[in-house]
Amino acid sequence: MATFVFYADQEHKRRADGRNTVVASGADAAAARANAEALLGLPGALAQFPAVQLSDAVPAFVVEGFRPVGSRNQAIWPTLTRGGDRLPGA
Repeated sequence: MATFVFYADQEHKRRADGRNTVVASGADAAAARANAEALLGLPGALAQFPAVQLSDAVPAFVVEGFRPVGSRNQAIWPTLTRGGDRLPGA
C-alpha cells in the first residue's frame, strides 16, 4: 500500500474544523482518499485537496497547527481532537 498526504493547497479550501492535512494509505490515491474521508466521517470532504504520494523523493514537511489525531482503534497518535472529541469515522 502507498501512503498519501491530502492537504488544502489554497486558502479557500481550508476546512473550518482545522483538518486541512490528512495522511492515509491505500492501494492508490483514490483508495487512500476514501480512507482519509472515512476517518473524518465525511465522504467527499477531501475531493478538492491535492494528493502527494510519500516516497524517498518527497522532502520532509511540517504541518502547522495542533497535534495529530488518529482513530480510536490505534495507540500511536492521540485520539481526541482539539475540542476533546473523537473523529467521527474513527
